[in-house]
Amino acid sequence: MLFLYRPRQTWMPYSLPRNRTAQAAYNRQLQERFDATRRVAPAVPSPTRDPISELRGLGELHSSGALTDEEFATAKARLLGT
Repeated sequence: MLFLYRPRQTWMPYSLPRNRTAQAAYNRQLQERFDATRRVAPAVPSPTRDPISELRGLGELHSSGALTDEEFATAKARLLGT
């Protein structure tokens, strides 16, 4: 029966919730402050590349004589990631 003698809590240990517009403005402000601390720009997604078409293009350049055997081999290795 000890709870009957306990005084009512007259203060709240946390702040009252904000209304939705004030909370959204607060969240936006925090996000902007966080974004300002970023040192590296976010990576721009590269367009999807098609290695088959790029290999065909390299083959055409090689067969036309624009690329030497050595240049073709290095470009092909770079393209395939080896």
